[in-house]
Amino acid sequence: MTGEREDLAKQAAQAIADLENELSGRQQTQARLEARILQLRQSVETAHRRIIDLKQGAVSARAICKEQGIQRSVNRHLGGDSPFEEAETLISRVMGEDDPFEQGEILREIDCGLNHGDVAGRMADAGFGVASKATASSVLDRLRTQAK
Repeated sequence: MTGEREDLAKQAAQAIADLENELSGRQQTQARLEARILQLRQSVETAHRRIIDLKQGAVSARAICKEQGIQRSVNRHLGGDSPFEEAETLISRVMGEDDPFEQGEILREIDCGLNHGDVAGRMADAGFGVASKATASSVLDRLRTQAK
């Protein structure tokens, strides 16, 4: 700028603006990746809890099955099958619970559909609000201000 070479200054400013924009993009990508890692960790934890619940359910189902066998032999002598019906109700209730993975995927799809992150940039380009990205003219203005 001090050498009166506005064309070179503009090219250098554009290069700086490109680097600043790339940095901003990389920071946003890093933030998105960190959020995705957190989501994956939560999904793994949810899956782990679900596996534990399933194992406990299997133990309960085996116990219920043994109880049913015993109850059948008792019912032959006494008549009636109330514990059998209770076991069927319990198993159907446990098996009918919602899948947390499916619920998580639905919520992620909704979030993706509601993302309006580019609106601020378009409004700033139109002169409404502060620009979210650096441009060659903004870099030149900042360098001129610093040079004074």
